[in-house]
Amino acid sequence: MSSYEYTVIPAPARGEKTKGAKTGIERFAATLSDALNDMARDGWEYVRAETLPAEERSGLTSRSTVYHNLLVFRRALASARSEEHTSE
Repeated sequence: MSSYEYTVIPAPARGEKTKGAKTGIERFAATLSDALNDMARDGWEYVRAETLPAEERSGLTSRSTVYHNLLVFRRALASARSEEHTSE
């Protein structure tokens, strides 16, 4: 049975200027692709995107609900990775 560790990062809020990306959606897609590839280089596998509510302070006494877009990644635990290599 595989064991995983997970990490969650904020999804990009806007696209960064990128060579060849002219429209907003193209810039956003390139920025998202860069984030996914950066995590993959460190061994993280993309799982899914989530939008989750969070209650935050709004002023001195009130609170409001805001929504955060997050990217979820996983990778096999080091012990699980070493077991896979020894069984091959």
